[in-house]
Amino acid sequence: MKSVEKTAAFAGIGQKGSLEPSNQDGMRFFSDEEFDERIARVRRTIAEQRLDAVIITNPENIYYLTGLNHQGYFAYTSLILPLEKEPVLIMRAMEKAITRDMVVPKVRFYPYSDGIDPLPQPTDREKDIAFSTPTSEPEGAGLRPSSMSLGVSIHSNDERDPDFSAPVAVTCQALQDLGLTSARVAFEKNSSFLPYKTAEGFVTRMPDIRWSDAGDVINDCRIVQSPAELECTRKAAEISDAMVMSGIAMAGPGVPNRDVAAIIYHTMIQRGGTYPAFVPLIRSTRTLDHEHGTWDSENLSARDLLFLEMSGCYWRYHAPVGRLVHIGEALAGSQRTSEICIEAQLAAADAIKPGVTADSVYQAWKKCIDKAGLDHYHRHHCGYLVGIGFPPSWSGSGVPRGLRKGSDMVIEQGMAFHLMSWLMRTGQGDAFLSDTVVVTATCCEFLTAAPRSLIVR
Repeated sequence: MKSVEKTAAFAGIGQKGSLEPSNQDGMRFFSDEEFDERIARVRRTIAEQRLDAVIITNPENIYYLTGLNHQGYFAYTSLILPLEKEPVLIMRAMEKAITRDMVVPKVRFYPYSDGIDPLPQPTDREKDIAFSTPTSEPEGAGLRPSSMSLGVSIHSNDERDPDFSAPVAVTCQALQDLGLTSARVAFEKNSSFLPYKTAEGFVTRMPDIRWSDAGDVINDCRIVQSPAELECTRKAAEISDAMVMSGIAMAGPGVPNRDVAAIIYHTMIQRGGTYPAFVPLIRSTRTLDHEHGTWDSENLSARDLLFLEMSGCYWRYHAPVGRLVHIGEALAGSQRTSEICIEAQLAAADAIKPGVTADSVYQAWKKCIDKAGLDHYHRHHCGYLVGIGFPPSWSGSGVPRGLRKGSDMVIEQGMAFHLMSWLMRTGQGDAFLSDTVVVTATCCEFLTAAPRSLIVR
């Protein structure tokens, strides 16, 4: 395992820069220059694809290019990125304030009002909306009703602040304003955040555009993290370690699963984390097979297994970690299986280096499992890329890009992986652990540092 960096006992403590936000209001972590470089990188890629623009709807990709960090992505939100003109961000009108505070200045905001016609122009503007105008009167202090207080925006006399009636209409208007009515435009057809009705609407209304699928054009541009991004991932890893260790410390016979969940959430927030893209997975023996289920109100019992998998989140960057806890006593065969699990994870980590394929990493993990006499056991992957995440997944939209059998994905310096070693229902004992690693110039470095040996509580 010589090629695996084990700094500070796997603590993942590297050179730290400032973890302070870059803008004065504390709403963005990354500098405008970093966003400029990201946009330039994506533009170079779409130019190579012979495209004139892309319509982006995956939250991770919009955040990557604009800094928009909020929970409003459930409503249609898109970023139109042309080769030359300024990007256009299309959102509900009520989100105007958050775009003002979070989004990089070079992005133009196009609001829509949920398909409801805006209120009519006031007959007497001074009289009708004076209550929304700041005054120097003592009773004028505090929050005032805004133009969004009815859920739709009023017409503005300021022509620089257009207001359109629906997502499709505003998307078509933006494409027209950008001069893309007969251009080559791709959109993310695999996005879970693009309603079919909306996509069908703008494609049908703009028949002269040559439409295509953007595929992974933007995803591919962000799978390698910059030094500033890795600062966030490292901080997320520290939070992850604190979370999982607090859960382990709380566990024991008679302890309710919800108490384990409560201490994990308390630790997550106290240590500087925010809501993760995926809730912590906390399952005991009764619900162990619920792949993406989490805690219930049952108490832990002696000889239970407690499955813990979670991630801290820092400026939307994630660093998952997972451990299996034996309650009261370890079951037969668990010590040996735990040792195999650790050895296989380290074998996979040892195989991770720039230039190799994801398949070769998986094969290193599987070879170790086979050698231990578990050649009947198979997994669909032994890890996957992580980074920016919004609910409902910390691995981005869709199926994770994994360290899978047969995958020809080439490992690059700056990639971060949730590296998993999973031996459950083997017939010879159960074990599980997972950690976040980052690819360095020659190997990989563990960022999470929770103990890996057999855990009994």
